[in-house]
Amino acid sequence: MWVAFLVMTLGSSLLTVVGWYAWLGKLPRQHIAGIRTPYTMANDEQWYAVHKYGAPYLIFGGVATLAVSLAVLPFAIAGALPEAFSAAVLLASAFVILIAALCSWYFGVKAAKAHLAG
Repeated sequence: MWVAFLVMTLGSSLLTVVGWYAWLGKLPRQHIAGIRTPYTMANDEQWYAVHKYGAPYLIFGGVATLAVSLAVLPFAIAGALPEAFSAAVLLASAFVILIAALCSWYFGVKAAKAHLAG
């Protein structure tokens, strides 16, 4: 089970880094990472605005999941965690990442549209 926590640690680290780059405006427009909707892909200004406003949700979700996975990882390596507890923590962490990504998309697009329209 410790391998799953290691994967969760690496995934949440990647999510945090992508959020940080998006917040700083250094996430280039591409088709691998980022919010890819017809609105965001229309031009560079919309791409950077959506990611600027959506990035805090990715960062907060990534940091929260990273903290959980780093806190549990040593116990998982030692084999001191029950399987049901480990599964529940992994499921909750995946849920946090999902909600962070959805909030980043929804509120990022909504805030960027409001900012660029007004």
